[in-house]
Amino acid sequence: MSAEDLKAKGNQAFTKGDFAEAVKFFSEAINLDPKNHILYSNRSGAFAGQKKYQEALDDADKTIEIKPDWAKGYSRKVTALQFLGRNDEAEKVCDQGLAIEPSNAQLKSSKEEIKKSKAGPQSRNPNDMLANMFKGDVLAKLAANPQTSAYVRQPDFVQMIAHLQRDSSALNQYMQDPRMMNSIGVLLGIPMNAMSGDQFKEEQDIPMSSPPAEKKEEKKEEPKKEEKKDEPMPDAEPVSEEKKQAEEEKAKGNAAYSKKEFDAAIGHYSKAIELDPQSVVYYTNRAAAQYEKGDYDACIKDCETAVEEGRKQRVDYKQIAKALTRIGNAYLKKDNLDEAIRYYESSLTEDRNAPTLALLRKAEKTKEERDRVAYIDPAKAQEAKERGNKFFQDASYPDAIKEYSEAMKRNPEDHTLYSNRAACYTKLGEYTLGLKDADKCIEMKPDFAKGYSRKGHLHFFMKEYEKAMKAYDKGLELDPNNAEMTEGVKRTINAMTEQSRRAQQGSGPDEETLKRAAQDPEIQSILTDPVMNQILQDMQNDPQAAASHMKNPLVASKIQKLINAGIVRTK
Repeated sequence: MSAEDLKAKGNQAFTKGDFAEAVKFFSEAINLDPKNHILYSNRSGAFAGQKKYQEALDDADKTIEIKPDWAKGYSRKVTALQFLGRNDEAEKVCDQGLAIEPSNAQLKSSKEEIKKSKAGPQSRNPNDMLANMFKGDVLAKLAANPQTSAYVRQPDFVQMIAHLQRDSSALNQYMQDPRMMNSIGVLLGIPMNAMSGDQFKEEQDIPMSSPPAEKKEEKKEEPKKEEKKDEPMPDAEPVSEEKKQAEEEKAKGNAAYSKKEFDAAIGHYSKAIELDPQSVVYYTNRAAAQYEKGDYDACIKDCETAVEEGRKQRVDYKQIAKALTRIGNAYLKKDNLDEAIRYYESSLTEDRNAPTLALLRKAEKTKEERDRVAYIDPAKAQEAKERGNKFFQDASYPDAIKEYSEAMKRNPEDHTLYSNRAACYTKLGEYTLGLKDADKCIEMKPDFAKGYSRKGHLHFFMKEYEKAMKAYDKGLELDPNNAEMTEGVKRTINAMTEQSRRAQQGSGPDEETLKRAAQDPEIQSILTDPVMNQILQDMQNDPQAAASHMKNPLVASKIQKLINAGIVRTK
């Protein structure tokens, strides 16, 4: 199979959103033709579809290395850099690409998007006179003029006009195209042999109702220019009757669509397609009507055709992206989130815009929640729990944690799973993680005594004896005969007694005690309280003052906390 055959297969896979398959075919083609810049560009787009943005960037760099004068390579690089969050670099690459092809719509759009992300939204300021000239039956006017009649048979030119009819502010993207300059002159009623492209840029704001005398003089001199035939225009040919009829049908379809008469709109767009089957806009228009009607399969089929035709004709990337987004919307309506996400991602590789990105994020979030709910299965949760219990008995605590975690996904409402996992973390010395699970268990089931037992044990091992006592006390209120917690209370009292004994012997707090105190907000609050600081100084200098302060229940409680924590020693 030749490199071109492999490239065609890669393009087909890319259109379907199967990016892994596309990468495979493009890679095989590159092995056969390693100097073909288009293959690296295509694979860059496929990598971006897989969210492998660094690989996409590498291929874009290779594209530029092989073909530094090809703007599409820079566009690929910009897309990868934007996804990587490197907007400053992306903006510089936009400038590099635009220096090669100033009219490149994708690079202009990307640069504008980057600027907006830095400076915030900015308002448009279109030229009203230029906006108005693209209203109405533009192609018919151009077909009727010998200077521009040949253009209407060129698919890329027809797409250009269609784009401007939707958004006249995009005119600057096409100002470097000589055909556009000639067309503007015809649409504004200016004889084209009276104005060059540079003159138009300077004089476009002059009211056409009273042209300056200089222009009339220029018109008189033009016969001399007509005598020069160095670059003759193509023979003027009238626009085909099929093209005219197709545009008429499209206009009727648009009118029906605006009235929500979707069946009628589909009929008109279908006639337009029969007359001119290569026009991308007819397919996307019909797809829009089918979408509104609820015929999502037909919408998808038309959009796929639009993408295929658009790639052949190299239409504006935004048109392809729009068709891909519409496919995603149709799959969303069909409740097929996987396909919707796939096509949204494919659209973003063509044109990274905020609306499609928002649709993708929403679809991903919905799918994540749906998958979570679909995964719930109490029976399988019980099986995983039993496996976890067996691992716990065998002292294989990491494996037990894995099974308990799996059981939580299968049944997130079972509070005992958090209690069991807390026990595993305790055995492994991961006290912070264990305490988090114990607290979650208590939150889910406040009357579950075992949760307080787990919490008490963890505080004990963290040498937070006062907190351990509180946890045990609460648990014993729920289960007064619980032997495990009764033993925990005894063990904690012994630890507190030993800590007090060490303090009485004059031993100051060790490094570990100070470290724990620094992490305890309650202890830190006491130590940073100016009033308590003064009281502690009084107690150190005057034993009688100590006895006086201890009569205050609040002060006595705080001092006891410091003693229990090993911060304060007594004699």
